[in-house]
Amino acid sequence: MAGKAGLEVLDLREETLPVVFFDVGAVVYFLRKVVWTVPDFTIEKYRERLFEMYEHIQQYGSFQSHAKRFLIEARNPH
Repeated sequence: MAGKAGLEVLDLREETLPVVFFDVGAVVYFLRKVVWTVPDFTIEKYRERLFEMYEHIQQYGSFQSHAKRFLIEARNPH
């Protein structure tokens, strides 16, 4: 996409990082702050899934997901 915009890509990196939660309240806080993760998130709508996650954390100590990140360094060659 940067090339289509007329930019010269100098560096492009991709990383998949673990995101670990030890508390279902932290999951709720995260989803309310990082709204693009689950755009339609509400506690009411996801109550059952949150309870399942709560049980998972109680049994295993944490819940782990992954976040994909990109770093793009580009410049306008003109």
